Amino acid sequence: MKTSKTANSAFKIQPVFVRYLCVYMSLKSIVLYTTLFMCTIAKAQSTDERLAAQFYDNQEYIKAESIYKKLFKKHPSSVYIYENYLNTLIALKYEKEATRMVQKQVKRYPSQVNYQVDEGYVLLQFDKKDKAEKHFDKLTRTYSDYPETLKFLAQCFDRRGLRSFGILALERGVKKRGIIALYEDLSQAYKAAGQTKNLIDITMKALLADAQVFDYATSIIDIAFDKQEDANYLQSQALTYAQKNPSNQVFDELLVEVFLQQKKYKSALRQVISLDKRNKTKGSRVMQLARLCVNNQAYDVAIDAYSYVVELGKYERNYHNAQNGLVDALYLKTTQAINPHQQEITSLITKIQDYVGDKGISQETASSQYRLAELHIFYNNNVPAGVGILEEIIRTPRLRASFMAKSKLLLGDAYLILNNIWDAKLMYGQVDKQFKEDALGQEAKFKNAKLSYYRGEFEWAKGQLDILKTATTQLISNNAIELALLIQDNTGLDSTEDAMKEYAAAEFYLYKNDVAKCTEILNMLPFKYPNHTLNDEIYYLKAKVQEKIGNHEAANTLYTSIYEKHGEDILADNALYRSANITLFILQDREKAQSLYEKLILEYNSSLFAVDARKMYFALKDGEDVDGTSFNTLQN
Repeated sequence: MKTSKTANSAFKIQPVFVRYLCVYMSLKSIVLYTTLFMCTIAKAQSTDERLAAQFYDNQEYIKAESIYKKLFKKHPSSVYIYENYLNTLIALKYEKEATRMVQKQVKRYPSQVNYQVDEGYVLLQFDKKDKAEKHFDKLTRTYSDYPETLKFLAQCFDRRGLRSFGILALERGVKKRGIIALYEDLSQAYKAAGQTKNLIDITMKALLADAQVFDYATSIIDIAFDKQEDANYLQSQALTYAQKNPSNQVFDELLVEVFLQQKKYKSALRQVISLDKRNKTKGSRVMQLARLCVNNQAYDVAIDAYSYVVELGKYERNYHNAQNGLVDALYLKTTQAINPHQQEITSLITKIQDYVGDKGISQETASSQYRLAELHIFYNNNVPAGVGILEEIIRTPRLRASFMAKSKLLLGDAYLILNNIWDAKLMYGQVDKQFKEDALGQEAKFKNAKLSYYRGEFEWAKGQLDILKTATTQLISNNAIELALLIQDNTGLDSTEDAMKEYAAAEFYLYKNDVAKCTEILNMLPFKYPNHTLNDEIYYLKAKVQEKIGNHEAANTLYTSIYEKHGEDILADNALYRSANITLFILQDREKAQSLYEKLILEYNSSLFAVDARKMYFALKDGEDVDGTSFNTLQN
């Protein structure tokens, strides 16, 4: 029988295919077995490492040593195995083995100085201090000409708890390669070691070599202000270098920073004026310092700074900004004093009027005009004059929208004092609508709610206050919470809410500076509503009346009565905080004031005043100076 050609061909190819298939299967088996073998080794190795680490952690060093010895032979480059093996040998006091191991590493990796450091480290562990120190000394000299190696060397010393040798290495590098190459590392080492005077000295030399390190230098020497002795040394060194190098302004700049850190604003101003004259900057730098002083309530220095710029002349570019800044600083100093004197108010009004003259409202004078309106409305009992200024401001084109809104809010306050309720609502409403999601809008909404409260519209007022409890501005949020609580705690107790309406009216009279009418209502309330819960609120408002007329001791007596007799009521922490401030700033009793701040922190730790009370407490405890310049800003 004949076989076909195709069948015959297939028959001939089959043995070849079988041979290749066998070879393929053999290679696949080899790869498979090799992979399995390597996985077995890795698993065994991983098991050994885990077992050794377990013995090491349990301080079973003899068991750990035998395993680490085998592991280290196979993996001498493993830092983890090396560290644990070395520590194990040291713990077992195997000096020869530890020395030999480290020396082998030095030969294997001659460029890695960490092993060379470990040679000396092992000597130290076996009480060979002299040999170790000679070794370290030689090591620091060997690499003193190589800054990058020295940086790593210092890190290696530090890792072994040998920071002094790291500092020595960097110091030797500075002598060889100059200070700038290693200033950052050496200064950080001095700071970490608490060697503040060395840090100051090296910083002076670095600034002399390169003024561009100024920003880094001022950040690294902040440690100097932790102790007065170090701060004095820094100031002395900066002054010495400034005198020896009069053409190098970097030390004058450093002195400014030193004075500012210590809140020596007068000294800082003298220094800045000197720089301003030397560089002919026409008061620009002085203006910056003046604003900083205002923010830190150093009003006298701010006044001197702005006055300097004003005296440069009315045609200089900073003149109008300086005039407005001067008015602002004088206003804040005068109105935030413990007892603002009418004579000072009158003097400031005259000063502002002399500046603005007959110029009318403009971009240059608007800020000072605004302050003049405030003085007339709240301190000079001339509300119509303030209204006239503000109405002119809001008619003036091209003023900033935010400034215009502030002016409308103040005009609304003035209208409210004049009982022009609807115009007040209109002003508040315009700002609320224009700045709905902004702090100005939230302030406008609060003022509108307060107006409704004064009018006895408690439900509507509380609805607005509830919205403002989550206001982004903390002051608005706090005020909204307090007023909402006052309404909630004292309404719904009778069907007419007459007592609360009369109390709100009394508050309104005090807002309008009608002390007599406010006092008359407060005196009658306990007789008209003897069983009402307003007793602590009445005492509180009476205390504010006494403060208003400058009778702070009487006010303090009333505040004391509130937190002692009504300690669970919502105004107890307010009264305690006010009492503490009067005790400190008026009665000048620091010890008693400190105890009152402490009482507030401990007994009313969730109070809105707790943060400020804590600041005052620690300031008094640390013996810091506090004055009454910002007395009124501390009151709610």
